[in-house]
Amino acid sequence: MVEVRELSYGILKGLSFKVREGEVIGVIGKNGSGKSTLLKCLGGYYRYEGEVLLRGRELSTYPLRERVRLVNYLPQSIHLPFDYTVRELLYATTGVSGVEEALKKFKIEELSERLFESLSGGEKVKVLLSRLYLLKPSLLLLDEPSAFLDLSVMVELASFVREAAERGRSVIVVSHDIPFLYSICDRFLGLKGGEPLFFGGKEELLESLELLFDCPLEVKVINGELFIKPAKEAK
Repeated sequence: MVEVRELSYGILKGLSFKVREGEVIGVIGKNGSGKSTLLKCLGGYYRYEGEVLLRGRELSTYPLRERVRLVNYLPQSIHLPFDYTVRELLYATTGVSGVEEALKKFKIEELSERLFESLSGGEKVKVLLSRLYLLKPSLLLLDEPSAFLDLSVMVELASFVREAAERGRSVIVVSHDIPFLYSICDRFLGLKGGEPLFFGGKEELLESLELLFDCPLEVKVINGELFIKPAKEAK
C-alpha cells in the first residue's frame, strides 16, 4: 500500500490519501493544478515536505536502485541522451531477462532494431510499457499515457493497467482524458489549485466535475461509458 501524508511541494498543499494494492487511481484537474508535480514527487524527483510511505517505509529512505524497482514513472515525453535501439534500451534500463518475451507481448519485435528516438509517440508508449512490464514495480506512475494515441494503443494501454492491478500493483494515472480514466480507474483524486477537491469513486467524480473545471457540463453514463461535453448556455 502507498500512503501519502500531508505532501507539499510547489503548488501542492497538504495532500493525504492512500492507494491500496491492486488499485488504479486517476488524477484529474485543470492544467497547472499539480498533477504531474504529484507524480514526480512520488517518483522521487522532488524533495517534498510530508511523507510518502511505501510498504510502511518512507520512500526517500530506499536506496536508489531499490526505489527504481519499487516505483517507476512513465513521463509525458522522454528523450534519450544516447542513440539506443529499442532492444538496447530495454536491456540497459531493466537489467533483467525476458526482453524478447516483452517485445513479443507488446508486438514490437519489428521495432527492436530501430532507434527509440525515431519512433512515433504511440510506438514509444508501447516500448515504455514493455519496460514497466519487465521491471514489475509495486507502484506505477503514468503521466498522460493516453495523449495522442490511436485506438489500438489505447486498448493495449487499458489492458496493461488492468493486468498490472490484477497482479497486485498500485497504479496512479494522470490524464485529461476523463472517459478513459473512468473506464480503468477504481478511484479518483481531483486536484484544484494544488489541493484535493475530492478523493473517491465514480459517483464522487461525476458530482465534482463542474466544480473541478469551473464550467457547466453535460455528463452522461451510457452502458458504463462516460460522455462529457460543455453544457449549452441557457438562453
